Parts: sequence; C-alpha cells; structure tokens
Amino acid sequence: MLQPRTWIFPSLRPPRIVPRYLFGILLAAPLAAEGPAAGDLPEVRLAPRSRAAGERPLDWVLDKVPARNDDWEGEKVEEAIGARLAALAAKLTSGGIDGGFVEGLVAPGFRAGDVAPGELETAHASGGLVVSRTGRVVAESGSPWPADDPALPLCSASDLALGLARLTDGWSRVAKAKFKVFRVEATASGAARASVLLETDGDLSAGGTGQIRAVWHTRWARAGAEDDWRLAELRPGPLERATLAERTFVEITPAALGASPAYREQLLVGLDAWRTRIDSASGIDIYGHQGVSVGDADGDGREDLYIAQPAGLPNRLFRSLGGGSFEDITERAGVGILDTTGGSLFADLDGDRDQDLVVVTPLEVLLLENDGRGRFTRRAGTGIERASDEGASSMGCAAADYDLDGDLDLYVFAYIFWAGAGSKTHTSYPYPYHDAENGAPNHFFRNDGGWRFADVTAASGLDENNRRFSLAASWCDYDDDGDPDLYVANDFGRNNLYRNDRGRFRDVAAEAGVEDTGNGMSVAWEDYDGDGRIDLYVGNMWSSAGNRLVEQPSFRRTAGGLEPVYRRMARGNSLFRNLGGGRFEDVTDASGTAFGRWAWSCAFLDHDSDGREDLFIANGFVTNESPGDL
Repeated sequence: MLQPRTWIFPSLRPPRIVPRYLFGILLAAPLAAEGPAAGDLPEVRLAPRSRAAGERPLDWVLDKVPARNDDWEGEKVEEAIGARLAALAAKLTSGGIDGGFVEGLVAPGFRAGDVAPGELETAHASGGLVVSRTGRVVAESGSPWPADDPALPLCSASDLALGLARLTDGWSRVAKAKFKVFRVEATASGAARASVLLETDGDLSAGGTGQIRAVWHTRWARAGAEDDWRLAELRPGPLERATLAERTFVEITPAALGASPAYREQLLVGLDAWRTRIDSASGIDIYGHQGVSVGDADGDGREDLYIAQPAGLPNRLFRSLGGGSFEDITERAGVGILDTTGGSLFADLDGDRDQDLVVVTPLEVLLLENDGRGRFTRRAGTGIERASDEGASSMGCAAADYDLDGDLDLYVFAYIFWAGAGSKTHTSYPYPYHDAENGAPNHFFRNDGGWRFADVTAASGLDENNRRFSLAASWCDYDDDGDPDLYVANDFGRNNLYRNDRGRFRDVAAEAGVEDTGNGMSVAWEDYDGDGRIDLYVGNMWSSAGNRLVEQPSFRRTAGGLEPVYRRMARGNSLFRNLGGGRFEDVTDASGTAFGRWAWSCAFLDHDSDGREDLFIANGFVTNESPGDL
C-alpha cells in the first residue's frame, strides 16, 4: 500500500488505512493552508477553459442532447412546450402571474376547466397535517387519454391568471414550482397533447407550509415559429393539496456537526469544487457522497455516524456526545478511508459484542475490527478478498446469520460501471436493458469465526440469477420459518427473492410475485398494514422521459411487444403486500406509493407517532444549481 506524500489540509492527515490503488492527491488550484470554508470557495464550473481544434471528444454526444437533433418527434414537442411551462413556473415563484404573460402563453379560442377547484375531499388530517384532494394524483403513462369534452368552456387569459393565483391562495410565498411533462403526442402537424405534473410548495400566510400536486391534460397548437407553441386547452386532472401547521422536522446539521472543521472544510464544499482540485486518479466522480452508516462505535450506548465522502476525501466518523451533538474521531479511530465507498455497515463480525465496521470499496471489501473503545484495525487475509476477483465494482453488503450458527455472514453485491458518455465503446452496457444478465457476480461469505470467511455463493444456491447489476440487498424472514431470506434489487430488470430453506437458497421472486422489473435501487421491509406479515417496498425510478417515450409511435414500432415492460420500468417504486404462503400482492397503485422520483433509498418510519408506518424516500440524481436539474 502506498501512503500519499502530500495532503491538501493539515486536517487531512494520512488515515490508518489507504487501500492499494490510491497513490496520491493533487491540487488543480492552491487552497488556503487552513482549509476552505464553504463560503470562501469561488464558484466552480466544469466547462473547459479552451477548445481544441477540429472534432472535440464530446461533440458526438453533445449533438444528441437537443431533442431537435433526433427522430423522437414527441421529444421535440416536449422540449418546446417544456420551455413554455418553465416560464410559467418562474412566474408562479415570482408572484408575477398576470394577464399579459398568460396572453402570450395561450392560443386563440383557448378552453380550460378550473385549475383551482374549491371543493376538495379531506383524505388525511392529524398532527397539524391536512391532505385534501379531488382524486389521487397519478403521473404515469398507459392510462387512456381523457375523452374530448366539447363543453369545456372558453377561457380568457385573465381568467386563467386568476385561477393560477387561486391555486396558492393563502400563501405568503411560493418557494418552488415545477412542471414535468410525463406524456406527449404530436397529434397532427402543428398540434400536440401532453399530460403534465405540477408540483409547488411554499409558506402559508397563517404560518406553516403548503404543497400542491396536480395533473393537467393539455392540448397545444404551434403559432407559426417552430418552437412557438401555445396552450390551446387545459383540462385539470386530479389535484392534491397538503398543509402543515408547523414543520415536523428542523434542520440541525450545523448544530450537530458544526464544531468539526471537517464539516466546514469538506462536507459543505460542493462536488464541483472538489472535482477541480482532486486528481481524477483518486476515483472521484460525479455521484458525490455514498451514504451514512449508524452504529455504536465506542460502546457508550449512543449511536455514532460514519459518513462516506467522495473518493480522495477521507470518510468521517462522528461520535455522539449526546444532546444531538457529535465530535469527529476519524483519525484516532483509524477509519479515514480515501477510496470510493459504495456502502458501509456496522456489525459484530467476531462475536465480542462491539460493532466492527465493513467498508465496501470498488476494489476491496475492508473488514475493520473494533477494539471495543472505537479504535479500528484492518483485518486482511480473511477470505473476503474473493469479492473483487472478477474486477467488479463492489457496491455494498448485507449481514445476517443465515445458517443460525450464532455469527453474522456477509452478502456482498456488485455492479459493473460501463464506459462513460465520452466513450464510443460502451462494451459494458447492461444488455438487454430490461433484463440484463451480464453484470458482475455477487458473493456470499460464511463466517467461520476467527475472522475467516468462506465463499459459499455456489454451495448455498445464491449463484442463481446472479449477474444482474445489483444496487441493494436486505435480509428478512418474510415467510416466518425462523431463518433469514434475502431480497436483491437490481438496476436493469428483474429482482431476486432468495428463500432460505435451512441454509440453502432458491430464487422464488417470480412465483412470489416480486420480480418487480424496474431500475431497482433500494429495499425496505415492514408490516405496513399491521396484519402480522412483513411487507416489501422497492425503490426504483420514476422517469418522466421514460413515461413519454414508451407511448410514442417510433418506440412502439420497434419495441417488439415490450411496451408494457418499459412502461412498468418508468412507473416508479413498488409496494408488495405479504399474503402469506409465500405470495405477495402488488398494491402500488391502490396505495399511491409509486411516485418517488429517482428513488435511491427508502425506509419505513412512524414520523407522526400514530402507530402506522410511513415511508421516507431519498431521491435525486446528478444535480447542481440549475432549476432544470432533477
């Protein structure tokens, strides 16, 4: 292993563990010796400072970004009307909706229903939260277009402006407004229709916060210029309004972590800044932070936080001091891993009643033994090195005592990252996209004690359907037979449910009804309906672009009957109710739990202490300050 000779800040002294491939950190621009405070860094953009002559490496990719350059007619329409809707969203947040603006938005003979209906049905009211609606807001393709309504009334621009103002009546400020076109169709030359999701939230004049979600079914007409589309018809669909008398959660991060220099100098600094200052050879990428693990590192009865940072910056261990504050003990704990961390886990691997630490990096799975006082030592030569033999990017792990022998065994799941957008090879693309079986294998290790692990992937049956680009795994005794079963969420197509029968596994996802073809990224188990059986929630991707494309004629002509599969992949998350007898029922639509945007992770929690389990979903993707980002 090589220790880097030079460090960015005095606070970034070498950790005890520097895995083998990391050879140093270089600065692209000098920083202050005492480290950068978040507010002191200049704004950094990753645009190139000079242009090469001739064809540039990314030109062939960038030429594909504008919808006007491809053959998706519906996407060309969406790009144009999306710009008109973005201007309307900006007016909503500025409070500047007026007849003059709307006059330039609508077509002659514009017809519309009431965008701000007065009569809403109360769906939920407790703890200061009131949710009322005209119907459940569903934003997905596949449902029939609303039938034409010749009685839809004519509507003037000023009437529409008044209706839009009434949407947020009683609000002191509209903090956010955003439209997503999730279905579009060019119906004739210069004519189109689109289904649109509107989300807006802000502050109430009486105190508290408000949120509105609504679906609009719209028709558009081109006014002359190619991109000059006007709104010809607006038929409001379901609308949901939620108000909260006071915020349930309050931001306490600065109070909890703010005493640590690493919080100000590292965690608060944006990824763009680090990517221009840390050599890309360290492995730093656009995806940023890699999650948090919670466990009692020092045995004092309080839960501590292990936070993974982008590659080239050390992961941080924050010890709980009680009262909601933490101290940074990374260096004395010896856990400042610099490599990209796909996942980490506190678990007692040696049975000595303290929390050891597993850190999963792309090339190595690191096992760190806890001395019981929060100091960790790497255990090498454990046999778990087998997880990286095939060159995959190990992404995370899940622990359980599968054979009921009293110690924790370890399942390590893996992924293959293909060539990036600047490459013309794409040799590692998942194929076929909706059912990829060309990923890296996951590995299962039996704990034999004494920090020795044996690879029993094949012997246990977990090599079945085992090359599916896995992003999450979770253990649970779903069939209540006394041993833990395993669910694996995969990014491109079908998931796995491995039923444990006395230490031997079989993939029963299809017969159980939980293959859940989608872009699987997270798993959560809980008895959400209180019937005594554990239910399953899977985080996927809700994709407005996917919902649009699957309905377009150019897709249907070439899809070979796969439209339902891709429609399902774009739908979003899934909730499965455990029926007993090894079967589950998909209750996603009935429960209204599909929409979670790009749902990286999910968890059940009773946030309002009413005895019922609610769902929390963390979502998003590569983002920045632009309002056009996801």
